[in-house]
Amino acid sequence: MARQNFIGMVISQGKMQKTVKVRVETKVFDKRINKELFHRKDYLVHDESEVSREGDLVRIEATRPLSKRKFFSVAEIIRNKGQQFALFQEQAKINVASEENEKTKAFLERRERKQGVESTLLNDVRVLQKAYTDGTEDSAAVKEIKSRYGIDKFSPESLKQILQLDILKIETQVKQQQQKIDAITEKLAEYTKNESLANEFLLSKGLENPQLLKKNIKKNILRKHILEELNV
Repeated sequence: MARQNFIGMVISQGKMQKTVKVRVETKVFDKRINKELFHRKDYLVHDESEVSREGDLVRIEATRPLSKRKFFSVAEIIRNKGQQFALFQEQAKINVASEENEKTKAFLERRERKQGVESTLLNDVRVLQKAYTDGTEDSAAVKEIKSRYGIDKFSPESLKQILQLDILKIETQVKQQQQKIDAITEKLAEYTKNESLANEFLLSKGLENPQLLKKNIKKNILRKHILEELNV
């Protein structure tokens, strides 16, 4: 006697060991409305190798009773759409991670360029101060700075402001601000990696049940308290 065979789609996988749920659709003619209808029935099917995935079109075959509700096993995978989708999901995770790495790399490069621009600007101001103090405002260095910034001639007011700038004080302030930013970033990264440490820190600040907070909300609250601690 031939065994029962059905063709259906895997609708659930991974919730039970070596077991998938397969939905079989059959056409049934309804005499009352004189129309063919689709009849759906779900089967628990044995998958010995655990290779089928949600979305796969499979052929199932009747077998001896394997459990109270399991009388079929996967005989053939006709179309492995589910496996292709699983591979697509894995590849998508890899692509997202690589994009995040590229964005992080680009951000660090922009920050380095910005820091370089700031130091160049301060060096240019120092050169201008020295040139106009020594009376060598027609030197090649001053002409290069003017051409770089598209300046033909300094007005008396702007020149006065340049000469009055305290470069050492500005550099000290920039370094202090950069140190504070680095300290905040380092502290926030430490709390982000160690969740228990972050929860202890938030509990010390009077926040109840910090473990129940969402990641983005917790991160914002951590940043706020870190800023308060560092007096930024």
